[in-house]
Amino acid sequence: MFNRIAERVSDFIPQKIKDEKIRPLLEFAGSHEDMDKWLGKRVLLASLIGIVGFLLPLTVEPFFSEFSLPIKILLSVALAILFFLFILFLYFLNIYYVVEGRASLVEAILPDFLLLVTANLRAGMTPFAAFRGSARTEFGPLADEVKIAASKSLGTSSFSDALRQLSLRIRSRSLKETVSFFTHALRSGGHLAKLLETTALDLRKNQEMRKDLESSTKMYVLFVVFVVVIATPLLMAVSVQFIDMITTIAADTPKGVDMSFTPFPSDFDISVEFMQNISYALFFGNALLAGVFIGTLGDGKPLMGLKFFPAILVACFLVFFIAGIILPLVVNV
Repeated sequence: MFNRIAERVSDFIPQKIKDEKIRPLLEFAGSHEDMDKWLGKRVLLASLIGIVGFLLPLTVEPFFSEFSLPIKILLSVALAILFFLFILFLYFLNIYYVVEGRASLVEAILPDFLLLVTANLRAGMTPFAAFRGSARTEFGPLADEVKIAASKSLGTSSFSDALRQLSLRIRSRSLKETVSFFTHALRSGGHLAKLLETTALDLRKNQEMRKDLESSTKMYVLFVVFVVVIATPLLMAVSVQFIDMITTIAADTPKGVDMSFTPFPSDFDISVEFMQNISYALFFGNALLAGVFIGTLGDGKPLMGLKFFPAILVACFLVFFIAGIILPLVVNV
């Protein structure tokens, strides 16, 4: 029943979007689930969460009691759209991480796989037998996709065409270029063993250079994490404590007393609650930007750093609250 409803929900999504955006992602993720069912389930769940967001301003009175009915309706529509898009974005991130995880795993083991194919070719195997014999279970998704390509080549597709399908199942530039080199050499009659061995050694050198680059950028990452997680919450906690002291002193000072000699006026308007709200917004923005920065430095992909966003945000709040507990004790000593 649920699958039927999901398929009906999927019918409302344009076919062009499903063919150009959704289907390639599912193939890169190695999913064998029906696209309409997969998409319909997630859109249906996001719609249900959106309905929850729509009902919040109309049902939770303590937080929205001061708003009029038209404002509540506008808030309901805005929250419904926000919740709906947020759930879809989480699903997109999930499949994006699966795609990138498969690609990273394949790129890490690709040199070993190519060297094993080279050894099989030099042992006298045909290219087809060499590739199929190298598809060992320890190579993970690469072995699975090579086996699928080999089974396709036993049917109507040629071995070269079947290998090209690997780039449609695994989103890896290294794998795509390697398959392209191999298919061209296979057609032109080049030295396959020498070509694959050279390619494997070049890939290993590139991986070593990438590791060296990541090591050289770790200091920048640590500096950003220190500023966002430690320095900023401490400064904001000091600011909150300072404003609390000013507010207390100003409130205890008689109204007729001249306050011109003090560094703050008697009618100080900034409240502790306002400063705390500013701190929360700053933590959220800093954690988001720090995650994007870490993803850009580490993998060259900003979205890969969003997985660090929750941990950074929680760490910011912890440091802020702990500092808020310790600072009044230090000041009162």
